Amino acid sequence: MIRPFRHETERYGEYSKPGEFVYDHPFLWGSRRIGPDLAREGGKYPDLWHVRHMENPSALTPKSVMPSYRWMLEDRLDFDGIQSRVDAMVMLGVPYGEAVERAPEMARAQADEMAARIEAAGGPAGLADKEIIAMVAYLQRLGRDITAPGSAHAGQDAGRSP
Repeated sequence: MIRPFRHETERYGEYSKPGEFVYDHPFLWGSRRIGPDLAREGGKYPDLWHVRHMENPSALTPKSVMPSYRWMLEDRLDFDGIQSRVDAMVMLGVPYGEAVERAPEMARAQADEMAARIEAAGGPAGLADKEIIAMVAYLQRLGRDITAPGSAHAGQDAGRSP
């Protein structure tokens, strides 16, 4: 979370609003800092950058102490388990729209599209069913809802680039 302090907003951009986290279960706000703030990570880097960073962080960020998450490029994503998680979140009030009925199908389509973009950019082939795709999709979404049409905060971020 980006706090409303000048030194943080100058470094990371617009501060975090409680409404951006209304559907997080459990809430992940805390006061301990162990790495860079990811609240506005979405759209900051291309998909392939995230894949390579998760595979070998120090190759892209010298002196990084972040561990490698190389296994995410090998372990399969459980598409069949997605629907039960969506159903649980719907019971908690998360408005998933059409995903309520078609979550696995939609996740597979998004994964295929993202894997094709990564491969076209020179990345590894065959990632459409790997956990790295879900992680990159999550990272690319962080901080984007505040500028989405219909967002309560969309007008406040008009001058900020995605």
